[in-house]
Amino acid sequence: MDARVTSLIGFLLIINVVACNDTGGGAEETTEANKADNETKELVFDKLVGLWKSEDSGSFEQWDKNTDGSYQCRAYSIKGVDTSWNEKADIYPENDNWIFESTIKGQNDGKAVKFTSTILNEKTVQFSNPQHDFPTDVNYTVPDATTLNAFIIGPNKKGGKDTISFNYTRIK
Repeated sequence: MDARVTSLIGFLLIINVVACNDTGGGAEETTEANKADNETKELVFDKLVGLWKSEDSGSFEQWDKNTDGSYQCRAYSIKGVDTSWNEKADIYPENDNWIFESTIKGQNDGKAVKFTSTILNEKTVQFSNPQHDFPTDVNYTVPDATTLNAFIIGPNKKGGKDTISFNYTRIK
């Protein structure tokens, strides 16, 4: 898919989410909406929990739920008998948002990068950090119990945006 089309679809999704979340009411309605949002947020993250194998069959993501309600991921690759750690990620609540904090082997001088939730429903979460060089967006979608589709979006050298997809199947 053309990067411009992907960017347009992402923009339209954001507009749709913002428009649908406008309660137009008072504090009581907002409180009830926040309670419903918190329940929805837990559902999408709980669906990530488990071991996922990528389509290329050499990469894995292991998602766990911590006792404090946060989530943790370890991404790794297996080649022959060698296992190589690729990424560590944590998802946790902060200031009425969910944060995706990722440390990728060999990038950002070993420092974690934070992304803030911008799209959130029972099947999808997107995290954004427009100040980060690449990616600026990280998306996880769990369309069913056995499928995890992830993609990252970020600027390219031609002034557009690139999207890189990662598709997984649940192992357990």
